[in-house]
Amino acid sequence: MTESTTKSNPRDQVTHHPFTVRHDIPLLDALEHAAVYLNCAEVLAHQAPTVARPDHSSSLRWASQQMLANARALIVASITGQQAAQAKVDV
Repeated sequence: MTESTTKSNPRDQVTHHPFTVRHDIPLLDALEHAAVYLNCAEVLAHQAPTVARPDHSSSLRWASQQMLANARALIVASITGQQAAQAKVDV
């Protein structure tokens, strides 16, 4: 197996939203996925300092931050979708 020559940079910033509203995904499903991301980020943040080698701590912090960002994006997309659906009803 060969090692990847492309290294990810933990400081990379995503300026676009990784999730878009899809009307075929129920709101509850999206929020459940957000809850899973939040739980994983919390567990990783609490266990990483004692489980991992010190040289892995920055990668684990980055992974936890990405999970939090994904959860936030799912919640924001869910709110946006709910507001759009409500606006259609109000018209």
